[in-house]
Amino acid sequence: MKLFVIISFLFLSVGLFAQSNFKVVDNDDVSVALYPNPASEFLNVTIKGGLTKGSIKIFSALGTEIYADELDSFKKIDLSDFKNNVYLVNIYSNEVLVQTTRFVVRH
Repeated sequence: MKLFVIISFLFLSVGLFAQSNFKVVDNDDVSVALYPNPASEFLNVTIKGGLTKGSIKIFSALGTEIYADELDSFKKIDLSDFKNNVYLVNIYSNEVLVQTTRFVVRH
């Protein structure tokens, strides 16, 4: 039963993000690093490669947008209001999705 719930959750999560208006770009020139992971107090986001400016959005595991901001090559995000959970991070350049990754918050 647990496996069924997990698989169902993954399909629903993918469906939530697939419905966005943003295109996904396969860009090997952009490297996104999130650290520390798992994080507790803050999350560092470092962008290397062809992207120097863009935006970042953080979503809960259920697809709710938790955080959004402009992004330069480095961003330090305060996690004091985030609950223990797994979060998805989308990095955009000119409203085009460049990369999606995840991180864990453990207080």
